[in-house]
Amino acid sequence: MAMSSYAEVYRGHDKHKHRPTRGEKGTRCPEWTHIADGKSVGVDMFAHDWALTRAQELLDTSVTDLASKRRYTTGDGIAFEVKPTNDGTFHGHPIPWNDVPAWLHRQWKIEGRVTRRQISRYSEAPNDFWAMDSDDAG
Repeated sequence: MAMSSYAEVYRGHDKHKHRPTRGEKGTRCPEWTHIADGKSVGVDMFAHDWALTRAQELLDTSVTDLASKRRYTTGDGIAFEVKPTNDGTFHGHPIPWNDVPAWLHRQWKIEGRVTRRQISRYSEAPNDFWAMDSDDAG
């Protein structure tokens, strides 16, 4: 996995991990987005080597929708929204394909980054754990 050539740095957020956290939980990220050197996120989110994760790769390939100013990426058929954090890093979380602009569906299908079947499978989020069933894809 190549290191990012971008100045943007990914750092995960407890809200989207399968772990206890203060406050409201968000959609859970698949575990394959967190792995760095064969290790999952430990107890210290800041100590994890996020630069070696697939999440950093997804940030590097993210696209901004100029109309909404929202930023998106995709991996293993799952759509993610990318957001800046208060410390200058970025984090992402799974979203249903219905929340992604149609022009991105078309572009990523042409590029081979996603299939029609994957878009259909993840078009809606049945509950806040919906993305976890994709852990076998990574």
